[in-house]
Amino acid sequence: MLFSWLFSDYSFGCHFGSFFNVCAAYIDNHLNTVLLYSQIENLFGSGFAQILARQENGVWQINGEAIANTGWIIILLQIIVSRLFERRKALPSFMLGLFIAACGYFIIGYSINLGPATVILGIAVFAIGEMISSPRIQEYITWIAPKEKAGLYMGSNFLATCIGALLSGITYTKWFGDFEAMNNPEYIWYLLAAHLIVGVLVMYIFTKLWVILTNKRVKLTCNIV
Repeated sequence: MLFSWLFSDYSFGCHFGSFFNVCAAYIDNHLNTVLLYSQIENLFGSGFAQILARQENGVWQINGEAIANTGWIIILLQIIVSRLFERRKALPSFMLGLFIAACGYFIIGYSINLGPATVILGIAVFAIGEMISSPRIQEYITWIAPKEKAGLYMGSNFLATCIGALLSGITYTKWFGDFEAMNNPEYIWYLLAAHLIVGVLVMYIFTKLWVILTNKRVKLTCNIV
């Protein structure tokens, strides 16, 4: 149970909450939202672009809050992603999802150099990682939990995710302000990406140790009996 708390707290809930705390401010304050509006307008038309934008001093610019969410890509792709991964093992799928989400973070951060439209690609990649990993953690927690305590483990996981989201406000959100003061706001995304990569490594090591310890317990029980 301790592991499910810590992992959900720091490697899922915390980074997920940080995305929503930081992304809109990053877009509004550090990307060229006027150019982004023009790019979206050229591709989808002014009617659609204005849904995502606001007008200041007669100039249209994209509202960061309108695109700094994953709902739109989840609506479009969740069924497809679920079908692709429904027969795959939970743990490899979960770790792959975290890795893809980390790639999304890196793209979001690097969009400050590549151009504002790149941030949409980064958000989409992050959303795909979320779609892969989010459902599979429940299967993983069920796998490591004793059968008689599966409900307790699942409930603790949701609570830890909530705590992680709350902690994101005093960790990554604060650090984002520090990076802004250093004139390197993109560093927050690289830090979040590193966070997830470390999470993947921890998951891999923990699972290997768990399997070894479980096998030893089974052998010991057989010898005793």
